[in-house]
Amino acid sequence: MDSKISYPKSDHYNGETFFNPWGANNAKTIWEAFKWKMTTKPALWPLEITNTIKPIFVQNGETSSLHITYIGHATTYIQDSKLSILTDPQFSDRASPVSFAGPKRIRKPAIEIENIPALDFVLISHNHYDHLDLPTLSALNTKFHPTFIVPLGNSELLKSVGIEKVVELDWWQKHENIELVPVQHWSARGIRDRNKSLWGGYVITIDNQKVFFAGDTGYGPHFKMIREHCGPMDLSILPIGAYAPRWFMKDQHMNPEDAIMAHADLNSKKSFAIHFETFQLTDEPFEEPRNILSDEMKKKKILPDDFFIPQVGETLLVSP
Repeated sequence: MDSKISYPKSDHYNGETFFNPWGANNAKTIWEAFKWKMTTKPALWPLEITNTIKPIFVQNGETSSLHITYIGHATTYIQDSKLSILTDPQFSDRASPVSFAGPKRIRKPAIEIENIPALDFVLISHNHYDHLDLPTLSALNTKFHPTFIVPLGNSELLKSVGIEKVVELDWWQKHENIELVPVQHWSARGIRDRNKSLWGGYVITIDNQKVFFAGDTGYGPHFKMIREHCGPMDLSILPIGAYAPRWFMKDQHMNPEDAIMAHADLNSKKSFAIHFETFQLTDEPFEEPRNILSDEMKKKKILPDDFFIPQVGETLLVSP
């Protein structure tokens, strides 16, 4: 966020920084981060995985079910016969401000940018590097010239790389059929801009269905708030990974058990798991989020079709 830009004070903005109004910790300190790295050891992940599943895309003019494809991490491709949306597109090799260091993806995106069939909107949940990747956004802008929708304080970042079609929203504001809604997280791209820009999820009305994209979030009261404000969801796109150790990650990232509670709070007909098996950001084993979610679903008697755990490249078709 440009230091000269300010916004009206609200229940989540004090005139200088944004915050979670229900009291969740916005971000751990550098000393807590140091304690994490010095006292725990991350599980070993595969160095590289080859994707084997080919996405299913809606062809131009085709009347079809709503399609949602897992591209990797928090990137999904949502389509019906008239509209195409990318969420938090991250197609770079690293989630980092530099190309030679930082978390490296262990698998390629499910599709290359040049093979995406169409793109109308790009939704950005917040400014962390694994969710807002400027090289990816610049490439998408060059090829498609879509409308980019961002939370407050993020438009100048996109405009710095030549993106002009940017819509900036506050919580509960809409652009056409897309509404920014509260989630529990924080923001920063450096050491001096913590919580200077807003974060959020999106409720999208597409093909007469309500789709919720959470981006990054911890578990909190906001899921029930979203249901009360927007109604039950037909499909919820929920993160399930990057949660260990819990004492450090609990307020900012959900684990599989949290995702099941969010699914219930949203009264969602179906949910779709994201934010796992792409970048190793935290300590849990590679397959643990998938396995724990599957086990918890059995305990809660949630059918596999009702909380879909995709492979990268896999497409879920959702009928009205």
